[in-house]
Amino acid sequence: MDIAKALKALSEPHLRDEKMITIIERSAQLAGLSYSRAYEIWYGRARCIGREESVRITEALDRKNQRDARNEIRELQVRIARLEQYFIQTDENFHSEDISKLGEVLRSLERGLSRPG
Repeated sequence: MDIAKALKALSEPHLRDEKMITIIERSAQLAGLSYSRAYEIWYGRARCIGREESVRITEALDRKNQRDARNEIRELQVRIARLEQYFIQTDENFHSEDISKLGEVLRSLERGLSRPG
């Protein structure tokens, strides 16, 4: 993986009016790098990137992606619960067992994301 791209992905999502210094600082902090080192990597000015730096950046990105995936599953669970309540109240033909199965799938996904490795 391109380490500069990984460092940039680590900073996402960006707020609309967010300054680059803030974005790079966030990536640096998450990867355990100094701002100046993150800046050099970000803009492709680093002459070389050490193995330890690469590992820090890729591990930080993996943690972020795991956290984002867990958050997305939780958001889906909340949305499904809201929809289920809506349909229970408004649709006499609503099949709650189908929604329950979907909830089981989401819980299974969440358990899978919780496992190390």
